[in-house]
Amino acid sequence: MRGPCRGSSVGASPGCGPEAPTRVSVRRAAVYVSPKVGREHVERLLAVLGEGGVEVLEVREEGEPNGDLGADVVFVLGGDGTMLRASRIYPRTVLLGVNFGRVGFMSGLLPEDLESGVGKVISGGLEVQDYRKLEVQVNEGEWRTAANEAALLKSQTHHIVSVSVRISGEDLFDFRCDGFIAATPLGSTAYALSAGGPILSADTRSYVLVPIAPHALVSRPLVLGEGQVTELRLKERAAVLSLDGNEPQRLGAGDVVRARLSDESVRIGRTDEWTWWRAVRRTFL
Repeated sequence: MRGPCRGSSVGASPGCGPEAPTRVSVRRAAVYVSPKVGREHVERLLAVLGEGGVEVLEVREEGEPNGDLGADVVFVLGGDGTMLRASRIYPRTVLLGVNFGRVGFMSGLLPEDLESGVGKVISGGLEVQDYRKLEVQVNEGEWRTAANEAALLKSQTHHIVSVSVRISGEDLFDFRCDGFIAATPLGSTAYALSAGGPILSADTRSYVLVPIAPHALVSRPLVLGEGQVTELRLKERAAVLSLDGNEPQRLGAGDVVRARLSDESVRIGRTDEWTWWRAVRRTFL
């Protein structure tokens, strides 16, 4: 459902962000665990939550049914992929990641700081940032959302695709390339960054469009504002479209992919030791 805040510059509801971080009181929690994380870490988390008087509503492993229980926060034990899956299962709940992955940019705690970090969270030290999602449509189909990115990629390694780019109804350019990435501020630190895109600040009302290996002497990523719609039309050869690394959708010549900033947000919790720019510095510098 499209919210009332599209194009608005004011408001602080979770669906209209991003705004300045807010603090959340934690009294009821859920735990979402990657199968790769040992049970001993779950027990550590449950112990400190119990000592702090936090009610644990459930401990859920990946792949189980919807867990929208009304928790104040979901502790996510895993990497960034686990955080993305948790964002689909708990779409309106604050997610606080404990990083057991390789990058862990979306996380708010390190495993070695679990007891002290959770103690700070219980004491009111949890800051929450709403990150705008991306909306994506293929031809005249339904609009779907992505927290990180939509990646339009060539379907065969030895081919390149030809893509016509329009921005808000204006023809911009044609590119022969390996594909394009449309990424949110959160996703600007992921695939888009490795393809040469910029890091967008957490509170930016924009998204970035990055060409992948363009067959051109000059090419630059584009930073697009709220309300601007990108249209990518495949001129020749097949391609695939993947949202947040999920199962790709096959596309053919003539198909059109549209992207724009969504009114929906993913809510990420961080402690003061793992703010956005500290996470950038620790992860990438």
